[in-house]
Amino acid sequence: MTRILGALLGLLTISVVMVAPAQAQTLAILMPGAGGAVPGDFLMRNQARIEGAGIQTLVTTSSSQAASVSQAETAKGRKVVIVGMSLGATHVASALAAGAKVRGAVLVSGVYEQAKANLGSPALLPTTLMIHHAADGCPMTSPDIARNFQQWAGGKATIRWINTRGGEDPRPCGPRGAHEFFMQDGPAVSAIVSFIKSR
Repeated sequence: MTRILGALLGLLTISVVMVAPAQAQTLAILMPGAGGAVPGDFLMRNQARIEGAGIQTLVTTSSSQAASVSQAETAKGRKVVIVGMSLGATHVASALAAGAKVRGAVLVSGVYEQAKANLGSPALLPTTLMIHHAADGCPMTSPDIARNFQQWAGGKATIRWINTRGGEDPRPCGPRGAHEFFMQDGPAVSAIVSFIKSR
């Protein structure tokens, strides 16, 4: 019984799949932050807005699943873009290192030092959009760390800075402050959708 329960819990934490209309020709693989696929996560609370732009979505916390799905969908001739939020950026990096086939990547408030370690080389990066708040106070995702990652990427990554004022959070890495653009998601979501459509 314990073994079965453990297996079920493992399945629940690996992935949650959501899709937009089946005719969508573009798939966005969304990889949420440290809390997983919870309503407060930036990608989760904006998933419907991304789908509303005619983009199919799949949500997963598994880098191997992201890699295999991207390979399968690309083989069908579909356009795939991978999107990671905060810690999810490290999962994106692992998926790319595992052979994910994507037209582009979006890293939102990424944990970039760990993402660099998971990638090993900027040669594995596709064209990448980084979305970062200029007032992000999380020590793992400071604006300076974002700039360093952009420089390391060697021209493969560009930063879209967000400067809007939104909610305040006593936890600098929390979901209700600049780190996750709380109450001011619009510019970040628009940038994600525009990038995906451009790929």
